[in-house]
Amino acid sequence: MKTAEQIRKLYDEEKCLRDWSDFLRFQSISTDPEYAGECVRCAEWLREHLSSIGLEASLLETQAKPVVYASYRSPQQDAPRILFYGHYDVQPADPLEEWTTPPFEPTLRDGRLYARGAEDNKGQVMYFVKAVEALLQEGQGELPVSVAFLIEGEEECGSGGIAAALESWQERLQADILMVCDTGSRAADVSAITMGLRGIAGLTVRLSGLRTDLHSGVHGGVCPNPATELARLLATLHDADGKIAVDGFYDDVPEPDVEDLALANQVELPLEAYQAMSGVQPVGGEKGRSFAERRGFRPTVEINGIHSGYGGAGMKTIIPRDAVAKITTRTVAAQDTEGALRKLEDHLLRRAPEGLVITISESESGGSGLAVSASSPVIERARTVLEHLQMGSVELMWEGASIPIVASLAEVANAEPLLVGFGLEEDNIHAPNESFSLDQFFKGFSYVVGFLSSYK
Repeated sequence: MKTAEQIRKLYDEEKCLRDWSDFLRFQSISTDPEYAGECVRCAEWLREHLSSIGLEASLLETQAKPVVYASYRSPQQDAPRILFYGHYDVQPADPLEEWTTPPFEPTLRDGRLYARGAEDNKGQVMYFVKAVEALLQEGQGELPVSVAFLIEGEEECGSGGIAAALESWQERLQADILMVCDTGSRAADVSAITMGLRGIAGLTVRLSGLRTDLHSGVHGGVCPNPATELARLLATLHDADGKIAVDGFYDDVPEPDVEDLALANQVELPLEAYQAMSGVQPVGGEKGRSFAERRGFRPTVEINGIHSGYGGAGMKTIIPRDAVAKITTRTVAAQDTEGALRKLEDHLLRRAPEGLVITISESESGGSGLAVSASSPVIERARTVLEHLQMGSVELMWEGASIPIVASLAEVANAEPLLVGFGLEEDNIHAPNESFSLDQFFKGFSYVVGFLSSYK
């Protein structure tokens, strides 16, 4: 296994920074149709870059954004097959006025590169690319493993294109290990192996029926108020102990594996640390369950936004014409995400208030949850590499977030997922002034070089 010093000699920081910056200049915002052309140009640039380092690279067309596919086949017949998944699309940069420097002009300050996508996910994609490039150069065009890249352009808006096309690509995607570097850890001195992700689905519910906003004096007490009735409706989603009150929602939700939960509970996040990070204490969710269990092993239903009526200064005495809420659910690995969404819809429809019209729209499932066995030899190899390279304490983490396509991709590729990333809370992903430090980039580079070369 390579030493940290050997890996350091393979690392060309100036070249990495230059190529990473070029990647970041593309405004590859997938959710906004205005940037569709920029997404295509970003994909084309990445395909050319992967080809330039010695891979066979092409664009795979989908019903939406193209997917970048590149591969290298090891001459060793029994070489492990590694499939790397990442995404080149990014979140919108709004609000622009809160950026210190323009979001698509990468700027190095105090050892951190600032730009939209600096971490999520262009930075973590690029250190994987640079690690493979360095190993190819060292091995004069040969690697001890076969490697394929699958880098999509719609992760930030649901992965619809790649999801529809996956099965048609099954043969080329076959792998032993699915490596994903779209995760992070809780601190700079910690390396985290993510053992689980939650699935995601969501919908929009609207209460309407009024001809227009109405005078609250003339009509108050007579006309049903959409804002009031929506508040009542949303309050039925949970009971007093924070448990989801949707009929049948927990029918396919197992209790956590005792050993997995014990491992997850070993990673303690002090209340003060969580409050410093979020502004509040972690008192949400189901009463009587630990922080780790609530975040990584239990499903959720969350209200993401409520919109109705007047919100400006002073008083405006109206009954608003309608009220809208955005709701998402996070599901656990064994749970049917589509089924959970249908149960949520049924719950809302059955409780529609009298006198108003209820409409459910934008009802979409974004992928299933994922769980990895703690006894996996692949997990143990990753832990050994991280410990050997002295990347801080190594923790197993059951993550509450979602990466929509990973569970389906692992199934289609018949590959064991391995999720190790080096993001931190201070990277501000999805927010103004997103950044990724040169130290984090080098840690990712070192891990990938170490893991791939461990098969030599």
